[in-house]
Amino acid sequence: MKNFDEFSNEILEEAKRFLEKAKETDDKNKPPYLHASLLLSISSLEAFVNGIADDFKDATSMNIFERAFLTEREIALKNGKFQIVNGLKMTRLIERIEFLFRKFNYTKLDKRTAWWQHLIHGIKLRNSLVHPKEYSRISTEEIERTLKAVLTCLDILFKAIYKKGLPVINKGLDSKLDF
Repeated sequence: MKNFDEFSNEILEEAKRFLEKAKETDDKNKPPYLHASLLLSISSLEAFVNGIADDFKDATSMNIFERAFLTEREIALKNGKFQIVNGLKMTRLIERIEFLFRKFNYTKLDKRTAWWQHLIHGIKLRNSLVHPKEYSRISTEEIERTLKAVLTCLDILFKAIYKKGLPVINKGLDSKLDF
Protein backbone atom coordinates (compact mmCIF):
# COMPACT_ATOMS: atom_id res chain seq x y z
CA MET A 1 0.00 0.00 0.00
CA LYS A 2 2.88 2.29 -0.90
CA ASN A 3 0.85 5.26 -2.14
CA PHE A 4 -1.33 5.25 0.97
CA ASP A 5 1.74 5.10 3.21
CA GLU A 6 3.13 8.13 1.41
CA PHE A 7 -0.21 9.90 1.84
CA SER A 8 -0.18 9.10 5.58
CA ASN A 9 3.28 10.64 5.82
CA GLU A 10 2.18 13.70 3.84
CA ILE A 11 -0.70 14.33 6.25
CA LEU A 12 1.71 14.01 9.17
CA GLU A 13 4.11 16.48 7.56
CA GLU A 14 1.25 18.92 6.96
CA ALA A 15 0.23 18.66 10.63
CA LYS A 16 3.79 19.49 11.65
CA ARG A 17 3.99 22.41 9.23
CA PHE A 18 0.73 23.94 10.44
CA LEU A 19 2.07 23.76 14.00
CA GLU A 20 5.21 25.55 12.83
CA LYS A 21 3.04 28.19 11.15
CA ALA A 22 1.06 28.65 14.37
CA LYS A 23 4.28 29.27 16.26
CA GLU A 24 5.39 31.82 13.65
CA THR A 25 2.24 33.95 13.78
CA ASP A 26 0.68 36.30 16.31
CA ASP A 27 -1.91 35.05 18.82
CA LYS A 28 -4.84 36.52 16.90
CA ASN A 29 -4.06 34.42 13.81
CA LYS A 30 -3.00 31.16 15.53
CA PRO A 31 -6.36 29.31 15.77
CA PRO A 32 -6.70 28.30 12.09
CA TYR A 33 -3.19 26.86 12.07
CA LEU A 34 -3.74 25.06 15.38
CA HIS A 35 -7.06 23.65 14.17
CA ALA A 36 -5.47 22.41 10.94
CA SER A 37 -2.56 20.85 12.82
CA LEU A 38 -4.87 19.11 15.27
CA LEU A 39 -7.18 17.71 12.60
CA LEU A 40 -4.29 16.53 10.45
CA SER A 41 -2.42 15.04 13.42
CA ILE A 42 -5.29 12.74 14.34
CA SER A 43 -6.09 12.07 10.66
CA SER A 44 -2.51 10.96 10.07
CA LEU A 45 -2.68 8.65 13.08
CA GLU A 46 -5.86 7.09 11.73
CA ALA A 47 -4.35 6.83 8.25
CA PHE A 48 -1.33 4.96 9.60
CA VAL A 49 -3.58 2.64 11.63
CA ASN A 50 -5.68 2.02 8.51
CA GLY A 51 -2.49 1.24 6.59
CA ILE A 52 -1.48 -1.27 9.26
CA ALA A 53 -4.95 -2.80 9.12
CA ASP A 54 -4.61 -3.13 5.36
CA ASP A 55 -1.30 -4.95 5.81
CA PHE A 56 -3.09 -7.58 7.90
CA LYS A 57 -6.48 -7.80 6.17
CA ASP A 58 -5.61 -11.24 4.78
CA ALA A 59 -3.22 -12.39 7.51
CA THR A 60 -3.71 -15.89 8.80
CA SER A 61 -2.18 -14.78 12.11
CA MET A 62 -5.46 -13.02 12.85
CA ASN A 63 -8.87 -14.57 13.05
CA ILE A 64 -11.78 -13.25 11.02
CA PHE A 65 -13.16 -11.21 13.91
CA GLU A 66 -9.82 -9.48 14.48
CA ARG A 67 -9.43 -8.69 10.78
CA ALA A 68 -13.00 -7.35 10.58
CA PHE A 69 -12.42 -5.21 13.68
CA LEU A 70 -9.21 -3.72 12.29
CA THR A 71 -10.63 -3.03 8.84
CA GLU A 72 -13.95 -1.78 10.25
CA ARG A 73 -16.04 -4.28 8.32
CA GLU A 74 -19.06 -6.31 9.26
CA ILE A 75 -19.14 -10.07 9.53
CA ALA A 76 -22.01 -12.10 8.12
CA LEU A 77 -22.85 -15.77 8.15
CA LYS A 78 -23.07 -16.93 4.53
CA ASN A 79 -23.67 -20.56 3.61
CA GLY A 80 -22.80 -21.60 7.15
CA LYS A 81 -19.47 -19.74 7.20
CA PHE A 82 -18.52 -16.40 8.73
CA GLN A 83 -17.28 -13.92 6.15
CA ILE A 84 -16.16 -10.32 6.16
CA VAL A 85 -18.61 -8.27 4.11
CA ASN A 86 -18.46 -4.72 2.76
CA GLY A 87 -20.75 -3.26 5.40
CA LEU A 88 -19.04 -0.60 7.48
CA LYS A 89 -18.75 -1.26 11.21
CA MET A 90 -16.98 1.71 12.73
CA THR A 91 -14.67 1.18 15.67
CA ARG A 92 -12.92 3.63 17.94
CA LEU A 93 -9.41 4.55 16.84
CA ILE A 94 -8.12 4.14 20.39
CA GLU A 95 -9.55 0.62 20.59
CA ARG A 96 -7.82 -0.37 17.36
CA ILE A 97 -4.52 1.03 18.67
CA GLU A 98 -4.94 -0.88 21.94
CA PHE A 99 -5.72 -4.06 20.03
CA LEU A 100 -2.68 -3.73 17.76
CA PHE A 101 -0.40 -3.04 20.69
CA ARG A 102 -1.70 -6.06 22.61
CA LYS A 103 -1.69 -8.33 19.56
CA PHE A 104 1.91 -7.62 18.61
CA ASN A 105 3.54 -6.63 21.89
CA TYR A 106 1.84 -9.22 24.14
CA THR A 107 1.66 -6.76 27.01
CA LYS A 108 -0.95 -4.36 28.21
CA LEU A 109 -0.54 -0.77 27.13
CA ASP A 110 0.39 1.47 30.06
CA LYS A 111 -2.29 4.12 29.91
CA ARG A 112 -0.63 6.12 32.67
CA THR A 113 2.20 7.27 30.40
CA ALA A 114 2.30 10.93 29.48
CA TRP A 115 2.20 10.29 25.74
CA TRP A 116 -0.96 8.16 26.09
CA GLN A 117 -2.69 10.82 28.19
CA HIS A 118 -1.72 13.50 25.66
CA LEU A 119 -3.03 11.33 22.81
CA ILE A 120 -6.38 10.83 24.54
CA HIS A 121 -6.59 14.57 25.26
CA GLY A 122 -5.70 15.36 21.62
CA ILE A 123 -8.42 13.06 20.33
CA LYS A 124 -10.92 14.74 22.66
CA LEU A 125 -9.80 18.15 21.36
CA ARG A 126 -10.20 16.93 17.80
CA ASN A 127 -13.68 15.60 18.59
CA SER A 128 -14.67 18.91 20.17
CA LEU A 129 -13.57 20.66 16.98
CA VAL A 130 -15.29 18.23 14.60
CA HIS A 131 -18.46 17.89 16.70
CA PRO A 132 -18.65 21.27 18.48
CA LYS A 133 -21.09 21.67 21.34
CA GLU A 134 -19.42 24.66 22.99
CA TYR A 135 -16.58 27.09 22.40
CA SER A 136 -13.27 25.37 22.87
CA ARG A 137 -9.96 27.21 22.93
CA ILE A 138 -6.84 25.22 22.14
CA SER A 139 -3.27 26.17 22.82
CA THR A 140 -0.07 25.73 20.88
CA GLU A 141 1.25 23.58 23.73
CA GLU A 142 -1.74 21.23 23.56
CA ILE A 143 -1.27 20.71 19.83
CA GLU A 144 2.46 20.20 20.27
CA ARG A 145 1.82 17.55 22.95
CA THR A 146 -0.79 15.90 20.73
CA LEU A 147 1.54 15.75 17.75
CA LYS A 148 4.38 14.37 19.88
CA ALA A 149 1.96 11.76 21.25
CA VAL A 150 0.91 10.77 17.72
CA LEU A 151 4.56 10.34 16.75
CA THR A 152 5.33 8.31 19.88
CA CYS A 153 2.26 6.13 19.39
CA LEU A 154 3.17 5.40 15.78
CA ASP A 155 6.79 4.69 16.69
CA ILE A 156 5.75 2.22 19.39
CA LEU A 157 3.26 0.55 17.05
CA PHE A 158 5.83 0.26 14.28
CA LYS A 159 8.36 -1.28 16.68
CA ALA A 160 5.79 -3.77 17.97
CA ILE A 161 4.45 -4.73 14.54
CA TYR A 162 7.28 -4.26 12.05
CA LYS A 163 10.20 -4.55 14.50
CA LYS A 164 11.52 -1.14 13.46
CA GLY A 165 10.52 2.37 14.42
CA LEU A 166 8.56 4.94 12.51
CA PRO A 167 10.89 6.06 9.71
CA VAL A 168 10.35 9.80 10.32
CA ILE A 169 10.60 9.69 14.13
CA ASN A 170 14.06 11.31 14.21
CA LYS A 171 12.71 14.46 12.55
CA GLY A 172 10.49 15.07 15.56
CA LEU A 173 8.16 18.02 15.04
CA ASP A 174 10.30 19.51 12.26
CA SER A 175 8.39 19.49 8.99
CA LYS A 176 10.04 19.03 5.64
CA LEU A 177 7.41 21.32 4.09
CA ASP A 178 7.93 25.04 3.57
CA PHE A 179 4.59 26.53 2.57
